[in-house]
Amino acid sequence: MKYGYRLTTLTLAIIASAHATATTVNEESVTPHISNSPFIQDVKGTIVEDYSKAPIQPSFFSMRMMSSADSQRGDWFNLSASYTRLQGVGSDVVYDYLMPPLKPEPVIVAVLDSGVDVEHEDLKNKLWTNKGEIPDNGIDDDGNGYIDDIHGWNFLGNSLGINVDQDTLEVTREYKKYLKLKENGHWIPRKKRKYYEGVESDYLSSLKDDQDALNRVTTAIDQANEYKQEILQYVDQKDFSTNGLKTLLDNENASVVAAAQGLLSLFESWYSFEYLESRRSRYQDSLDFHLNLELDTRRDIVLDDINNPWEKGYGNNDVKGPVGSHGTHVAGIIAAERGNFIGIDGVADHAQIMAVRMVPNGDERDKDIANAVRYAVDNGAKIINMSFGKSYSPRKYIVDHAFRYAARKGVLIVHSAGNSRNDNDIKPSFPNRYAKHYRSKPISTWLDVGASAKYADQSLVASFSNFGQKSVDVFAPGYRILSTTPGNTYGSKSGTSMAAPVVSGVAALVWSRYPDLSVKELKSLLMNESKVYPELLVKKPSSPTDLVPFNTLSISGSVVDAEAIFTELETR
Repeated sequence: MKYGYRLTTLTLAIIASAHATATTVNEESVTPHISNSPFIQDVKGTIVEDYSKAPIQPSFFSMRMMSSADSQRGDWFNLSASYTRLQGVGSDVVYDYLMPPLKPEPVIVAVLDSGVDVEHEDLKNKLWTNKGEIPDNGIDDDGNGYIDDIHGWNFLGNSLGINVDQDTLEVTREYKKYLKLKENGHWIPRKKRKYYEGVESDYLSSLKDDQDALNRVTTAIDQANEYKQEILQYVDQKDFSTNGLKTLLDNENASVVAAAQGLLSLFESWYSFEYLESRRSRYQDSLDFHLNLELDTRRDIVLDDINNPWEKGYGNNDVKGPVGSHGTHVAGIIAAERGNFIGIDGVADHAQIMAVRMVPNGDERDKDIANAVRYAVDNGAKIINMSFGKSYSPRKYIVDHAFRYAARKGVLIVHSAGNSRNDNDIKPSFPNRYAKHYRSKPISTWLDVGASAKYADQSLVASFSNFGQKSVDVFAPGYRILSTTPGNTYGSKSGTSMAAPVVSGVAALVWSRYPDLSVKELKSLLMNESKVYPELLVKKPSSPTDLVPFNTLSISGSVVDAEAIFTELETR
């Protein structure tokens, strides 16, 4: 049974008693628009915000009216839509009131991502540990083909501990192949030529867009610096934030006032000097690395045979890698330690994170995806979280082979739908559930997850999220999510990359208490025991001026709800 809003007698009593003192949610938080806040969108579309980097204290009493503290909780995804206005998954309520008297079992969740900081204060007790390996002895003790893989494996490094950081996009690599074929005079069949012509169009369009964007931001930086220097000629100004600049508007010097007004006008679009520099860095990285036809960092570092898609055994055990911010954030959503008075609460208290690094700052390779999936399955993962995606998959057949293997082993595969505002029914991203040679038999244990926002209004679907009535299974919180970041820090990110681990966390929470559920039963619970909004019209991400029924943007037409799942299981 799918759940809409559930107002129990107790809930109504609480609302009545709290009505006089209930905090009013401000308009900005009721209808959040991510474009109205400074944010940085990385090459994979994840949005990194200067929203809140302060650790929060976990909530220990969930069944109450939403307070101002609730509206600011970075781990709001744990809250219940039954007792607050925030459209979380209700995991806090599960722990407080619905937890069955059953001994929990650990559930291994493989995080296939950019790397995980396994020393993080909120994650170090929540890791999968390979008991068959003796740490740091340089021997493959368990014979699985990977030396000293204590907490997982890194497919983007070599035995000397050197790791790939920046890499190209798949469209760049495919366009480079096309140029080489043309240069060597190879005959290209019509179907393949049409494919490569599409690649060429996409590559050249991306190149032009990023070059134009870099030019625009560079011009804005130059203009901002001119205004700044004009001000510094007359005033020893230290604070160039919006608030700092406003203090100059009543300055007796007309030149100072004009320059301050110029910067304030500029910052209506560009927010701050820091934001301008971050955008310049983003577009410069795109040109220097992601779209660079001459770049091949993998060849010089990993030293594998890139033309052998079935090769295994390469890499090292540095599961964090050079940065690991994205993967650490994902891991925290799933499993950050609950109730320890630091950081955030993850969704699943008995999840064990297996860190598998295979996403560079660029596009992941099909070979690495396939090897990472097999590694996870062979080492006991019950859930594989994949918060990544790309536009091309030239060796899709090896990825499909690995996913079919995972499905046969009863592994739940949770994948982010993407952050391009696209209809995945029309324009698919990769990887996906549809095997190249078995399209009529999609991967049965696959879940594609879109991102939802905080409130049940027109902005329930996050403005950046992909969607698809036939291709996206369900939505989950993915807007302004606070989680773990490397070095015992915490940061806010938005994206379907954040929504997928919420679902993985709920799945791990359910399986830890009901381990006898089959993967088919678990997937059904995640999709069908969920929050529905029968009459709600939402902004369509691809055309925000259009309002469409929320239930037309995914297969289930719903948002994942742990509270509803445990309520259902309690009655069985």
